[in-house]
Amino acid sequence: MSKLFKKFSMRDSGFKDSQETLNQQKRKSSFKKIFLKPFNEIGGGIVESMLVLIVMSILVVVVVDRYETIVEEAKKVALKSELNNIRQAILIFKIKNNRYPESLKELATSKFIATHRKDTIFEAKYLEHYAIDKDKNILDPFDMPYAYDHITGRVWSVKKGFESW
Repeated sequence: MSKLFKKFSMRDSGFKDSQETLNQQKRKSSFKKIFLKPFNEIGGGIVESMLVLIVMSILVVVVVDRYETIVEEAKKVALKSELNNIRQAILIFKIKNNRYPESLKELATSKFIATHRKDTIFEAKYLEHYAIDKDKNILDPFDMPYAYDHITGRVWSVKKGFESW
């Protein structure tokens, strides 16, 4: 009887070992089903979703940073262009009126008459289509009013870092 008992107990211990390995395999397969799905299955696991979320977040940060840089560069170019146009308008005003305008508001509201060809005469403002605030001050691309010295005719931006332009 002891031989028979040993055979059954050996079978039971083998059964227990195989049952434990089967349980471990089930746990591993359920882990794989939840976290890592094969590519041929529909849907995705948590790990794939997290990877996609991380990649998308990195792309958003890079794109937003690049966008802000491009906008800043565009404002710098617009500022140079606007300052050049305002200075040209001040020069034309001085030539026509033998004085500098009292303010940039005067430059934006005053009109002049000029001949274009032999028989063509037109009327235009010295400055047109600029951004203005509620007090009718001309604004630069950074939404700050331009500074103007009516004695020297000098105009500049008050934005920090662009005062000497």
